[in-house]
Amino acid sequence: MSRKSARAAAVQMVFENMLGGDGGEDTLQGLIAFTPEEGDTAFIDQVLQGVEENAFEIDDLIEQNLKGWALSRIAKVDQAVLRVAIWEMCYDRTTPDAVVINEAVTLAQRFNTPGAGKFVNGVLSAVLESRSGDKA
Repeated sequence: MSRKSARAAAVQMVFENMLGGDGGEDTLQGLIAFTPEEGDTAFIDQVLQGVEENAFEIDDLIEQNLKGWALSRIAKVDQAVLRVAIWEMCYDRTTPDAVVINEAVTLAQRFNTPGAGKFVNGVLSAVLESRSGDKA
């Protein structure tokens, strides 16, 4: 599997966690039929732990960059995509922001609707812009 597939699996597991599941090994192998390659499991574990440990800060960033929306009104699948992407952009920093945003848009379109991709792109672009302003 590629990082792209591992990222998709991580989003699905974050989504499961949001709905009260445990997002564990059974989910990887059974529910989403994911067979990890070298490094995939470590990446997924890192994402899950990072999103969980930084949930308040990540959700705050989402909330700050919503225009006319409340976090509670966003589809859970879009929240999962945003949480993974923001964790990568703000805490992991091994993937360029443009790649993270592109992947998040693709995942939102895959797991939700084409319109969800535009929404996710808007939020993540606003997060990126707000972070750039913090560095100035």
